[in-house]
Formats: sequence, C-alpha cells, structure tokens
Amino acid sequence: MNKFNKKLYSGFLLFITASILTGGCGKFPAREFEVDKPQSLVDQEELNSYNALKTYVDYSSQPNFKLGVELGFNDVVNNSILYKLVPKHFDQISFTSLNHVDYVQADGKVSVESFNKALNANEPYSMPVYAGQLVWHSQQRAAYLNSLIANVVLPGVSGSDVLVNFENNSIGDTYPATSSAASATIVADPDGKSGKAIRILKVTGTAYPQFNITLPGGRKLGYYKNIMVDFKGGTCCGYYGAGMQAAISTTLGPVTLKGYGGPSSFGIAADQWGRGMIKLPVATLNLTDEQKELTSFVLTIGSNTGSPDYLLDNITMDWEIPGQTIIKTPEEKAVIIRGELEKWIKAVAEAGKGRVKSWSVIYQPIDETNPSTLRSGTGIGTLPDNTFYWQDYLGKDYAAIAIAMVKQYSSADDKIFFTETNLVDNPAKIHGLTALIEYTEAKGVKVDGIATELALNIASDRQKIETMLSVLAATGKLIKIASLDIGINASKSQATDGLYKQQADMYKWFVEAYLRLIPANKRAGITFRSPVDQSASSAWRANEPVGLWTDQFLRKKAYAAVADAFYGLHK
Repeated sequence: MNKFNKKLYSGFLLFITASILTGGCGKFPAREFEVDKPQSLVDQEELNSYNALKTYVDYSSQPNFKLGVELGFNDVVNNSILYKLVPKHFDQISFTSLNHVDYVQADGKVSVESFNKALNANEPYSMPVYAGQLVWHSQQRAAYLNSLIANVVLPGVSGSDVLVNFENNSIGDTYPATSSAASATIVADPDGKSGKAIRILKVTGTAYPQFNITLPGGRKLGYYKNIMVDFKGGTCCGYYGAGMQAAISTTLGPVTLKGYGGPSSFGIAADQWGRGMIKLPVATLNLTDEQKELTSFVLTIGSNTGSPDYLLDNITMDWEIPGQTIIKTPEEKAVIIRGELEKWIKAVAEAGKGRVKSWSVIYQPIDETNPSTLRSGTGIGTLPDNTFYWQDYLGKDYAAIAIAMVKQYSSADDKIFFTETNLVDNPAKIHGLTALIEYTEAKGVKVDGIATELALNIASDRQKIETMLSVLAATGKLIKIASLDIGINASKSQATDGLYKQQADMYKWFVEAYLRLIPANKRAGITFRSPVDQSASSAWRANEPVGLWTDQFLRKKAYAAVADAFYGLHK
C-alpha cells in the first residue's frame, strides 16, 4: 500500500526581543523551536495515503463480487458530494427504497419518475445498479389493494311501478276478463278528475279483469310487496260482496283467487273513489319460489260481487330489492392481485431495463417465529397501515410470478436475489428461505442469490455472525451483504478514539470473515448502508458514526480497516 511517512515540520524560528524602557535595556537570546505535527494530523495523513477503496479488492478471484454503497435518489440526481465520491471507491450503487406505497397512488396509478430520474442521472458514470425491494409486505399501498378485493355491498332499494296505465288506452278499449259474459272496458272517469279508468260489468255472476304484466328490467315478482288499486263501486254492484280478490298466473283464464277485505274495510265510501286506499299484500297470494322468479305474469284483480259494475284505476305494485353482499372468491382475488403486481413490477422493471443489473425481488418472506412458513397477515386481525401480504392471495407461487415479471419487462440476464433479515439471531430462517427458493425454481425460474442486511455494533456476537455466514455459504447461492453498517453504541459527540478503533477492528473482522467463509465464486459483494456518519436528522441511526468517512468526508479508521481486510486477501 502507498502510505506517507510521518514528517516533522521544519520548524519555525521565533525571535523575541524586548526592550526595557526604564532603567536600561537588555536582550533575550534567540531561541529556535521545532514543532511536531499533531498526532491527529499524522493519523489523517496515514488514512489519506490509502488508495481508493475498490483498488484493494481482488476481482480476479471473485468475479461476482461488487463493492457497493446505498444511495438515495436525490444524491444521484443532485450530484451530491457523496455521489461524486462513489465511482472512485465503489463499483455498484444500491437503490433499495422502491416502496410500493411511494410510487402507487391512492387511485392505483403508478409513477416511477423519481427512480427514472436517478437512473438517467447515473448514466454518465455508468455505475451498475442493484435495486429493490420489489415485493414486500410493508410500505405497500394497502388501502388501494384491499379496496379492489373487498366484497361488493349493494344497498337495498325500493319503489313502486304502475302496472297498467289506462291513460295509454283509448275510450272503448277492452281487457280480458275471467268470464266471457263480462266486459272490462276503458271509460272516462265519471268524476272527470283522473282521465280514464276501467269499468267491469256483468249482469249476473262474478267476473274479474285480467292484465298481462311485464316488469321493468332488473326486477322480478319476488321483490314486490303490495298491490295498490283505486276503486269506485255502487251499493248495488261491487261495493258489497265477498271483498277484493287477486291472483297471479302465467296464462289468462280461470284462476284461484285470494280474498282480502271489502272496499268498505279500507275506508272507502259507496259511489266514491277510494284513491290510494286499497293495499293488498302480495304475501297473501302464497307465491311459489318459481312464481317469485317471474318477470312477466297475468294479474287478476277485482271485487267479488254477484253483479259487478265498478271502476278500477291506477293499478300499481310497490317493491323492495334487499341489500346484498357479493363475496369475491379466492380465485377472483388472486386474478386481481396478480394484475396489480404486474402493473407495479412492469413500471419499475421497464424503467430499470438495461440500467439495473440485479434486483432484490422478494424481501423478508420468511416468518420470524416459524421459519418453515411464509410471513402472513392471516389471523393477525387489523394489519398496520401500509401492510399487505401478496403471498396471502397468490400463494407460495408469488415469488416465481414476480421473478417471471421482472425477467419479462427488464432483462432476462438480470440477477435475482431474495433478501431476508435478522439472520444473525435467527439462522433457521435461512433454511426456510432455501426451501422457498427450491420451490420457486421448481416453477421454472432462477434465483441467483440471497441477500441480507446487517446493522451490527462493536459488541455484536462474532460467533453468531460466523454461523450465519456458514449457513448462507451452504446454500450454494450467491451471497450478498446488501446493507452493512457497524455502530459504536454511542453518538458522534460521545465517540472516542478507542471506540473508533473498536469499530475499525469490527469492520475488518467482518470483511475477513465474509471472505473466509463464503466461497470466492459465491461472493456477490458487500454494500455499505452508510458510507458516511449519519446526521442528526437521518431516519436511520440518527447521529451515529457508523460510516467509513466522517460527515465531513474525512476517512476514518474503519476505511483503512476495510481496505486492509481486502488487501490481506491477496497481498
């Protein structure tokens, strides 16, 4: 490695001359001081003597390895100082903020403009891009997705229909009757108020008019509750008798009628119109299930009197369509959700085509407490906001479906990763992840590697970390540390040189452990989540000095430690 030697300043002479103005004068002898550089400056020069970080990586022995850094879109679009630093020291940038909720609007429209702008801004540097996480349960536009698969609730509606409008008839028109000796003829209202009515007339015996009814579209006989009719009858020939009668049939002719009260029982006076006073419940007719489905039928209605001579008008029926809930089947829901997944992945993958070379497609799929199963929202009750489990609707095939979509809309040779977290404390999840990958590949798609994220500290259990790396290595897949940072359990203001030394030792140890335990041809790389120390306003590890550089972009001991770890692989 190219390092500067420690140097001393050449010294600068300080001559002090003093004159004593009272009582004479005297001279101080000239003195020369040689001042060493401050140790902090010497240490910084030592760090600055290192070459660019990626120059210490032996790519020839590990062709899949990428030294990466996680960036926000704004860093790239605004060409920030951090982004300017990246091409010199790293060979991959990672965009892992592709959250469904941020790009899918409340109405389902998808816009990945910010992602596209960042990719465009990156083109002059041509930095390879790793992107994700495309399919996750958190940070999803859940309210919109749930609205698509919700049961359809149709409210109840009601109204009334005029079954026979005599105003459409001409005076003298006739309707059928149950007796050929009777007549049912359109006449002018004798009171001169309602236009036209129908007169039922028979010298002896009973007779009833019959009407062919066709119901308005969307309604059937079973929705109807009452038959309403206006009535006027004299004391001799209709007002008295066995009461109002009605029947439903499918043909004209003889019918079996059901009886109701006589006109007087509804409060109608003889020889006067009873407008809106007679209401005959349809339930009295005891309709069969088959009859309730009818949309056309014959209505027979009138007064049971021995010598009928009466008028009818305004024959109507009121109806009520009850509210109902249309329950979507699991198959219907799967079709809807698959379409939404494709809409999402298509937008992202098309934007990244030719510019994103590897994808974290499936993120955090494995259940924490039962690592042999997928995470699920089933049985949880009310899920947190923006939480949606795609696998609950698409099943275990959801991963294969998503990968096929990425390959279709991006590039067939893009590398595909599944990302899982908390593997240090729960390495059993790796076995569950391996089983999911095997199942997914049996569906005809390839999973290139496994990625994990590590937020470590100087006191993290090294034995657990080595166990995790060993289990990952045994999967035979490419292994990517997709997001690494190491804290010191203290803020920047509390940091000491000793803590920074421990941090550097932990960074060096981890890189060496990765290189030692993961076979060279299976190393997909290490990505640093926080290349610089975090600010107080950061959403991640706020005010913590987790980086390889300070927030003033000065190299830290951790920088040299990482370089030494890579250099030690091939020195």
